[in-house]
Amino acid sequence: MSTAPNPYLTDPARPRMYSQPWHRYLWAPVPLLSMSVLACLPFIVAAYRGVISWWIAGLYTAASATVLCFAIVQPEVNGWFPTGVWALMITAVVHVFLLDRGQPHGK
Repeated sequence: MSTAPNPYLTDPARPRMYSQPWHRYLWAPVPLLSMSVLACLPFIVAAYRGVISWWIAGLYTAASATVLCFAIVQPEVNGWFPTGVWALMITAVVHVFLLDRGQPHGK
């Protein structure tokens, strides 16, 4: 097993998403407050800043669009819809917190 740090977590050349540590607490509620409809927003901003790849932002955009479409089209809510919404919200919030993981602030 290698003891070298993960280059994706410690790469100094990768831009940072947050200029201050407390900014992640401003971005994290976006997926929760929007019921996953705006879950893609932090990832679009992160992709624009070069923090993550565009395909990740596209994946979150597709998931957010799916949630919105099901909310509009589905006349009867079954058990899978709320489960999918909660799964997307929790996943998005955790990933928003991890965007600058391993990068010390102030550099």
